[in-house]
Amino acid sequence: MTVLGLFTSPSVLVEKKLKIQVLRRDEFPSSVFFDHLLKGTEYYQDHIFGRAIEEWVAADKLKYLKPVYLKSIQGKKFFGSMLEEIPLLFFLYAIQANKITGIGILKRQGISKQLVFQEGLLVFAATSREKERIGNFVLRRENLAPAKLDELVRESKKQGKKLGMYLVEKGLLSPRRLRGLLAIQAEEILCNSFFWQKGHIYFVEKDLADEPVVHYTPLKIALLSAQREFNFNNFRKEIADNKVIFRYSPYLKEREEITKRLNINEQFIFSLINGTRNIDQLIKFGGANEVSVINIVYKLNSMGLIRKTKEVGEYEDEEFEEIVKILKVLFEVFRIITAELFNELGLEAKNIIQKARNHISPDYQMVFLNTSLYNPEKLSIDAILRNMASYFPSNDLKSVCIDAFRELFMNTLGELKGFLGMKLTNKTIKSIKKTKTDIETFSLDTGMRKRLVAILNEIIKEYG
Repeated sequence: MTVLGLFTSPSVLVEKKLKIQVLRRDEFPSSVFFDHLLKGTEYYQDHIFGRAIEEWVAADKLKYLKPVYLKSIQGKKFFGSMLEEIPLLFFLYAIQANKITGIGILKRQGISKQLVFQEGLLVFAATSREKERIGNFVLRRENLAPAKLDELVRESKKQGKKLGMYLVEKGLLSPRRLRGLLAIQAEEILCNSFFWQKGHIYFVEKDLADEPVVHYTPLKIALLSAQREFNFNNFRKEIADNKVIFRYSPYLKEREEITKRLNINEQFIFSLINGTRNIDQLIKFGGANEVSVINIVYKLNSMGLIRKTKEVGEYEDEEFEEIVKILKVLFEVFRIITAELFNELGLEAKNIIQKARNHISPDYQMVFLNTSLYNPEKLSIDAILRNMASYFPSNDLKSVCIDAFRELFMNTLGELKGFLGMKLTNKTIKSIKKTKTDIETFSLDTGMRKRLVAILNEIIKEYG
């Protein structure tokens, strides 16, 4: 049983004696759902695929399935329209919402495409367009020479067999592989069809006995098409200088539920997007490399979660600058604490630092992942920022690094006091008091700044 025998010419579908129902735009309800379908189609046809995805994702979330009225003519639903009157997605929606089975024909400038539906879902597609015929997919994806394929095409025609099934009979394709190629073919046929702004489309209700190849809702195939066109290379060209700014989609709701579909690093970058940071700033704040951040932004954009703003530039990132200043203070305090250890104990200081690190609570160990503490001069801000992603979505994400360093300081000072006594420990504390004055230069009196001051005061009180 094969879907390859399904292709029916329009003349078989359209009986002159039947009066076809012509669908018009005003037969579709006025709703936000259809607004999204229309806007997505317009963006798609203008090759603005990121925005098309955003509109169609918003439509999909509405779960709108109110049937459009379709007449029965001699017991069968038989209707059509022009793409100038209603977009292809509207027409496909009418089929889905009414859960009907049958065959649609899409025609334009000598090209004919057949769309097969089962209970409202697209299950197969075929075409008269040479570029979209199954032979081209075989050539692109199978180890078969063009000359050999031409020979097989001639043989299959002589025997009155469809090419796909003939290749299966000859052992050149497995039935499973043929189904996979037919699914790819169906996607490409629809992907190209959504670009059509003119043409005719018809549908006739008809019982089907053949096995489906795919099971696509109209919005699923539309989103697959837009995501396919929205490829990474094109996206990279759109953000060539990394100065493009992104913000959350205005249709985004239930953010916590959405982030469950993202991994930790994706969640972290998603949390940094605020409508003012460009990609360069996301790279800096995330502490990650350029390729990984751009890949994450591309994924978020292709999921319809974020959109590019019209602005391309760079705003002062006060939040990032504050975290960098605080990390510099923390690094300086650690340098002060360990300086006396190395001066007095030499290499033995490494064992003491490692012991202090091992006693940091498991909740904060990730802050120092892949970070050497033996040379405070080489502590990396990027590494700490990158490790902060592991704590997302903690409500205290921004103070995680401060609390982790607090434990490191306390543990190291405890070892320092035990090995070097109070005199050298007090000397260290005096230096920490001087360093604390750097915090007064911070422009904002934020929660992070207050937390840092409180921790330094605690250290001074404990060991001063």
